[in-house]
Amino acid sequence: MNTIQEYVDKMFKQVVKTEETEQLRIDILANMEDRYLALIEEGASENEAIGTVIVEFGNIEEVLDEMGLNHEKTSEEIDIKDVLVVELADAHEYIEARRKAGMGIGLGVLACSAGLAGLVSSISYVVNGNEGPVFIGLIWLLIFSCLGVAQFILQGLRLSNYKQYSKPFILLPEARQSIEILLKKYKKSHALSIVVGVALCIFSLLPVLFGAFFYAEEVILLGTGFMFVLASVGVLLFIYTGMKWTGYQNLLAKGKTVEEVMVARDRDSRKTKMEHLFDTIYWPIIVVLYIIISFSTESWSWSWILFPIGGILESTIKALFDIEED
Repeated sequence: MNTIQEYVDKMFKQVVKTEETEQLRIDILANMEDRYLALIEEGASENEAIGTVIVEFGNIEEVLDEMGLNHEKTSEEIDIKDVLVVELADAHEYIEARRKAGMGIGLGVLACSAGLAGLVSSISYVVNGNEGPVFIGLIWLLIFSCLGVAQFILQGLRLSNYKQYSKPFILLPEARQSIEILLKKYKKSHALSIVVGVALCIFSLLPVLFGAFFYAEEVILLGTGFMFVLASVGVLLFIYTGMKWTGYQNLLAKGKTVEEVMVARDRDSRKTKMEHLFDTIYWPIIVVLYIIISFSTESWSWSWILFPIGGILESTIKALFDIEED
């Protein structure tokens, strides 16, 4: 409902405020809210209802023109229909998807490490003159590597469904409040996961050190296998908690009000255009200058300095045009 209110207010922002226009604004807002409640009663989600109402009433400017009101359709009003509106259920779905993806990617790392650990452990038998287990170790590595890569692909496909969350979107106030509370509650779990992960990575060296202490090559190889597994469990914790934590932060960072989204979109548009100019014109010129100077003066030993200078100039130009780096 707040999103609809903000949308209507924005539509009338450039209209001269009179008794007539104020009454028109109230009537349009009431009609949109009635339509929104009707859609909710029909079973539509809050996100779907808001999107439908905005699309159906997207021609408010035509009503204003018919009444002779000086109102021009702005780019913000054109783009508002394409903006993602995230309610609480959507936010939970996004976090859950990132949690599962983090676990899947972590298990993929663990599977690859387990395969490598099996191969290294099988090599320890070569020390004793038995080369047969090495073939088994290679098969073990192949199987677990395939399982790990499969997890990477599956979780990449899972996350591809949420590409819209990488751009500014409208986050409903109640959803923001809930996410802020959940982030604070998860802070301790996040810190604990990192501590345990670091501890596992450190203690994973103990089996190798144990074998080195006894000067036993086969024990060192077996210890190396255990090291891979223990360290990968620590990495799993890093990935799992990191995916969930950054999910909360992304919702709060990218989730904005309608006006903030439009401002962010304008800034992103300017940044994209500027980066396109740098990629297609600026840096090719730098490369051409480098080649010309280097060949004409045979100063290959110092002409490379054009590239760091070009990088400094790029940062300076972006700062002058207020193009922020991510």
